[in-house]
Amino acid sequence: MIQHLIDTHFHLDHYKDHQEIYAGINEKKQYTLCMTNSPGVYMSCKRMYPETKYLKFALGFHPQETSLNDTDFYSFIQLINETNYVGEVGLDFSKKSYISCNKQCIYFEKIAKVCAEKNKLMSVHLRRAEKEAISILKEYRPRRCIIHWFNGSREQLQQLLDIGCYFSLNSNMVTNEKSKEKLYLIPKTRILIESDGPFTKIDGKKYTFNNLIKIYELVARYYNEPDIIKIVHDNFRDVLSK
Repeated sequence: MIQHLIDTHFHLDHYKDHQEIYAGINEKKQYTLCMTNSPGVYMSCKRMYPETKYLKFALGFHPQETSLNDTDFYSFIQLINETNYVGEVGLDFSKKSYISCNKQCIYFEKIAKVCAEKNKLMSVHLRRAEKEAISILKEYRPRRCIIHWFNGSREQLQQLLDIGCYFSLNSNMVTNEKSKEKLYLIPKTRILIESDGPFTKIDGKKYTFNNLIKIYELVARYYNEPDIIKIVHDNFRDVLSK
């Protein structure tokens, strides 16, 4: 049986040629979860493009989006019933210019709670806020939680594994000499693949959907695992079945 490639974290709306990319992803039959950063962007994407067997949109509430407020969060909660996918959401304490840390935690706790209750798949952004996120995830234990571009400590990685999280890996992660060693701690049964396009590079150039196979090749080389396509396929099937 042919196992199509899976991209669990991609930003279609950040490409100028999004129409061409939308068509290309469907033509190549690459299962792709398209993140959004706000309820408004999610609704715009849904109006512009029908979801297909291969391309789905996730409802997002990104901590770096300083324009987001309680009214937007109300919209997020209202919209969550119409999708199985939530992302990009999370915590980011790396810059004071983002949504305040306290407000981020309030939003993320409510998101984790509702995703656990309604069993939504989450793609979670964490940056310099792993401790706070782990505390929230421990309390609500959403069953379908994917940590996107993890950059915390070995201890935090283990804590997230203990909670039951999966980890989506991209080209930058497995080629970064400073951070890639800790990725060996992730069991192969918890590995997924993301492009995070357009925020990653392949061969020194901005990621495009035609290069998804190259990410699989990099991850396969990193783990010395020739069956990475099957492993990711099986892992994603496991996430969806929870």
